Amino acid sequence: MNFLDHFNGLPSRQGLPLAKELDDKTLQCTRTGQVMLDFADARSLMDVIRDYYLEHGNKSAETIKQFYFSDSYPRIGMWNLAEFQGEIVGHEEIRWEARGKSQFAGFTIDRYLLHHSRYLELPLVYIHKPNRTGCPVLLWLGENGKASAQDWPGLVKYLDAGYDIVSIDPRGLGETRMPYKAMSPDDPALAQLDFDHAYVNPISGVMADYVYNSLLTGRPYFLQMIEDVEITVRFVRSEIDPQADLTVTGTGNASTLASAVAETLPNVRLFDQPGVPIIKWSEIVQNKIELWPIQYLLPGGAYTH
Repeated sequence: MNFLDHFNGLPSRQGLPLAKELDDKTLQCTRTGQVMLDFADARSLMDVIRDYYLEHGNKSAETIKQFYFSDSYPRIGMWNLAEFQGEIVGHEEIRWEARGKSQFAGFTIDRYLLHHSRYLELPLVYIHKPNRTGCPVLLWLGENGKASAQDWPGLVKYLDAGYDIVSIDPRGLGETRMPYKAMSPDDPALAQLDFDHAYVNPISGVMADYVYNSLLTGRPYFLQMIEDVEITVRFVRSEIDPQADLTVTGTGNASTLASAVAETLPNVRLFDQPGVPIIKWSEIVQNKIELWPIQYLLPGGAYTH
């Protein structure tokens, strides 16, 4: 406060004057405090967004690939990749670290940690049949991170079909979740949720804060998740099989990420799964849907699909 007073040419003060606290009723600008309830012609923010979208619907739209390879793209294809030796990783480097292996149901599960972008870590599992070579590689993306024990029944069908599986925790998910639970006076129900559901709550959760802050850096979190898949592809091509046929799939809402990856990254095909729901930003806007997985927020995305 002293600094601000000095900077603004004001006399210095000690602390702030006592504030008179006003009750909720006094602060209401309408009878109930809810504009939508008190005015018949009231319009919600979702109405305004939809109208704006319809008014600009004829604009030339960028593709997700164009969004991804924009000026903010960190040129992952040019990064140096090598084994981790305990060093500080550079901003444009990938260092892979073997974290052990295990056997289950006749398959080997290799665990790795990919250090990249100086401060970030990307946990990865590689599930494959011992001594089986030349298999296509399936990049398996989960809603909340890499494949776990409960996903095994769904993984087996791909393994039995001849695929090796690589699965990751995108930044901020799985093992890389920030270990705290948000509390918000504007969203009292949040405190009643368990950690897993509170973390990804689209209104007040930690993941929502992560996504909103990513917009301030100029690189939406949705594009950062695609970056993590591209980093994974670099590792697979370097350390698993340079000639591997790469396919991507996602479970639940992660099908949206898988579809975007296939649209964006070269030589990565989408595993054909008819009927799998993929989030369309245009439908969210037109149908005025307020709650949806916030990690798939993409400014301007409604014009792409």
